Amino acid sequence: MKEKVGYPWTTLPDFMFEHAAQGYAGHGTLCGVLGVCSCLVNLVVYDKEHAYAAIIDRMMWWYSEMEFPTERFDDISKSPKQVKAKAVTPLCHTSVSKWTLAAGAQVTSNEKYERCAKVAGEVVYTVVHYLNEYFEGRWKPAKWTPSKEITHCIECHGPESYQRYTNGLNHQQGHMECLACHTDHMTASLKK
Repeated sequence: MKEKVGYPWTTLPDFMFEHAAQGYAGHGTLCGVLGVCSCLVNLVVYDKEHAYAAIIDRMMWWYSEMEFPTERFDDISKSPKQVKAKAVTPLCHTSVSKWTLAAGAQVTSNEKYERCAKVAGEVVYTVVHYLNEYFEGRWKPAKWTPSKEITHCIECHGPESYQRYTNGLNHQQGHMECLACHTDHMTASLKK
């Protein structure tokens, strides 16, 4: 963007997002590439219709459903044909842990760093695809729907737009898979 567009991109420091690595300074929260791409999408798409939010939302749940790493960057990777694992959530901790357990790798291994580099490349590739669709007038925002495993969770605990009951609890926000972190209290109570 610095070369093609110039200002204001020329004012952004090269290492502006260095802190996002490893889920923000090693904290394992949001996957750093998702945070960085969110910022960049907001900068280039900010509009009154909130298309930036739809693109970011789609990126987050696409990431959660992906099995990483893909093989797109294997020809330039020191670790091609790596074991794949579904990210499950946009959280670095979950995504990396699922992969290290499936691959039998350590979080400090070169293989893990290669995996994360390929994940970053795949996210950037996908977001650029979304942005190209948007700027070419072909972007059609996908609507998130809960998986069948968590539909009953969202119906009761989710925001009003997902509730079929008018007296729902409405104390959950987000599009992540509930059961990645929580037990299904409905299934547990049915077993009693």
